[in-house]
Amino acid sequence: MLHPNVLAVHLSSDNANQVRLDLQIPVELAYFPGHFPNLPVLPGVVQIDWAVRYARQHLALSGYFTALENIKFQSLVLPDARLELLLTWDEQKKQLEFLYSTSECKYSSGRIAFGDVA
Repeated sequence: MLHPNVLAVHLSSDNANQVRLDLQIPVELAYFPGHFPNLPVLPGVVQIDWAVRYARQHLALSGYFTALENIKFQSLVLPDARLELLLTWDEQKKQLEFLYSTSECKYSSGRIAFGDVA
């Protein structure tokens, strides 16, 4: 398994460029084995990939990846975690902001910059 279980998708009623997904991270996710011995955690690169993938699916994200900005990994995402992914697309700046969190904890956040489509 390569993706989380998407439990719900909440499109913002006041911002067409924002979506929140409720996620459950499966124990059997292919990224866990061997990432850290005796401590399976979700790799940061996977969190970034999912942010882009779900933004392309639910928002009007366009362009190609150019840079990561202000990326912070604050807490480990462990198997069977339930968390939410908040995505906000700024069309003018061509930036995607993401935040993985729960009401108790921030897991990761940052901005992903995109260039114009060639």
